[in-house]
Amino acid sequence: MNRRYVLGAIGSLTSIGTLAYATRDPVEAIEVRVWLSDRAAEYDAVETRVLEYVNRLLDFEFWTVDASFGGVVSVSTEDGAVVSTSGEWPLAVTSGTIGSSDLDPATDVNLLVTDGQMKYAPTGYGFPHVASVGGARYLGSLEPFDELVGSGPDGAVKRRIVPLTSSTRTMQVLLHEVGHALGLHHDHGVAFRYGDAVVATPMISTYAFDPDYEVDRSRCGTSYPDTSGRERKLSLAFSNCARRELSSYSGGLRLRRGDEESGFEW
Repeated sequence: MNRRYVLGAIGSLTSIGTLAYATRDPVEAIEVRVWLSDRAAEYDAVETRVLEYVNRLLDFEFWTVDASFGGVVSVSTEDGAVVSTSGEWPLAVTSGTIGSSDLDPATDVNLLVTDGQMKYAPTGYGFPHVASVGGARYLGSLEPFDELVGSGPDGAVKRRIVPLTSSTRTMQVLLHEVGHALGLHHDHGVAFRYGDAVVATPMISTYAFDPDYEVDRSRCGTSYPDTSGRERKLSLAFSNCARRELSSYSGGLRLRRGDEESGFEW
């Protein structure tokens, strides 16, 4: 599936002008809150799987993770990107931040999961502290973490290598948008050879398999391998390059008037 890499101002999202980073250095714990749209909540196990994977895959030596469920919210669209690019989800987070709604935002990541399609880009959107993604039906059918990740050889387990399926790709896109919410960019991801396969980590994800993707190496200098004729797999673990960036994270959600934040489209 072809995708376009877009990095720039949200523009029309007037609500973003009220959201910004607050410095709280050093960060020893991060707070992630997950909400489901009405339709996403109809699938069994979505809440459980998302919290399970987020807690396990964001658990690094430099911080602890508090991932919690915020509840079910009604939205006008199930599109995992449009619900944010239209301003609807950011406005809901902003309203909760200023106390004008019952929504209780987290300090670091506020993630909305919808039942949006995962076939045509964009399927999600992430920018500082706010993210959204579709694919609830696929997340609901994902195996428990230990069954999926703990079933391979030791090397694969350590690198969280999984087959490329609709469910695993949706979870990786979710992690991708969470990464954007924490300040990561696409080139914080890496791709590497593992046996006869090429494996892509969350921030580069399946851009690594797109011949039209113009970047040939990560921000940390790791070259992306040629994927021609090779099996494609995913890693659910953030790369060392991404982890180094996350280790310096010192942000938090606060209010700011008049400025716009940068956005990252999947």
